[in-house]
Amino acid sequence: MSMLLGSDFIDADNSFNTSLKRNGADVFVKCYATSGAVANTPMAVTYAGSSYNATVLVASIYAYVGVPEGSTSIASGGTGWVQIRGPVEGVQAGTTDSIGSIGHIVQWHTDCLCASSSTYLGDPTLGDVGMLTAEVSSVATLDLYLTGLWATPLAAG
Repeated sequence: MSMLLGSDFIDADNSFNTSLKRNGADVFVKCYATSGAVANTPMAVTYAGSSYNATVLVASIYAYVGVPEGSTSIASGGTGWVQIRGPVEGVQAGTTDSIGSIGHIVQWHTDCLCASSSTYLGDPTLGDVGMLTAEVSSVATLDLYLTGLWATPLAAG
């Protein structure tokens, strides 16, 4: 079951104990952190039976990409809010690959997010999870807009 939020669909079904909240364009899901979630570190957010799980970015899964709400961390085995859509600042990224201008794509590579010098295409099969909101050039953090779409990592990442 899905709930209409804004102009798109975000998974939510209270009969399965999922929690979702929205603040304008920002969408958050309540997640169980399987191995902890460090502030400003991107996480893979999957739906597992009756709740969302946040874990490290890995290859060969289909998930949302999100970051813990604000500048907070979530302890291993704990629960907390993870932002999956909307603007986020200071997100950890793969340094050498992150070069791009406002509106360029942010892709999920196997274990990190990287900015690209290509215009955002919105293709979740190519790891497209957001777009830059500030110019970057080989930096360790990104300011981006998360799209809140399910995606899988870029195969070459």
